[in-house]
Amino acid sequence: MIEQNKIISNLSNTDYHKHHAISSSNCKDLLISPWSYHHKKHNPIQPSPAMKFGTMFHSLVLEPQLFDKEYLVADIPKRNTKQGKLDYQELIEKLNDRVLVNTDDFLKAQDMRYNLEKNNFVQTLLSSGQAEQSIFWTDETTQTPCKARADYINIDRGYIVDLKTTSSLADDINFKYTTRQYNYDLSAALYVDGFQKVLDKPLDFFIVVIEKDAPYNYSIFKFSSELLEIGRAKYNNALSVYEKANKNGVFNVPYNGGNLLELVA
Repeated sequence: MIEQNKIISNLSNTDYHKHHAISSSNCKDLLISPWSYHHKKHNPIQPSPAMKFGTMFHSLVLEPQLFDKEYLVADIPKRNTKQGKLDYQELIEKLNDRVLVNTDDFLKAQDMRYNLEKNNFVQTLLSSGQAEQSIFWTDETTQTPCKARADYINIDRGYIVDLKTTSSLADDINFKYTTRQYNYDLSAALYVDGFQKVLDKPLDFFIVVIEKDAPYNYSIFKFSSELLEIGRAKYNNALSVYEKANKNGVFNVPYNGGNLLELVA
């Protein structure tokens, strides 16, 4: 049983995702439709290469002391020959529950981390706090169980940091669009509100976003109170959608109730 209203350390990513509580990703699906949420909840997608790289980069930057326990870096043999297949099988046998990472991907991640390490403000943000902290709580309005997992939190200084990799430009103009497109404001508001509920103190929200293509440029943003309020409205709307669908026991509802609509110019 996972305890509510308490910051939980050392909870595995797998156990966090297995928990039934509503996450920010679930909220984003609910804003598309309760049907989309329900389908993804019961048919989880396999992580894409980009998602796997992002997870590996998180570990390298935020929890470097655990990296060698979680990953094995190696040149992955081509399996189009008999010897290549044998070499690959030998490599797999060395994993011991670790994730295999191609050397080229690891070197790219190292270069990205090096760029961030040269920035004094980033180093200050990512010091004296804790990575991968989880929280579970019940939304007071809808009585919906919720959860959040902060990439990094500094309780004493009062802030949360989200670390993101991007294939788009990380400058402010492009990232404003990316924030709207992927509802990062929703995630930020849910994280802040969830952790504030436990800590009973205000929290700021920072996001460090770095490009995955050389020269690995990056930006650091602080979300304004206005942006967090927009995100708060989004997740509250999503939780209301969930509450209604869950109460009725019906999630597979077509857009607009399946009714005929007239498209106008």
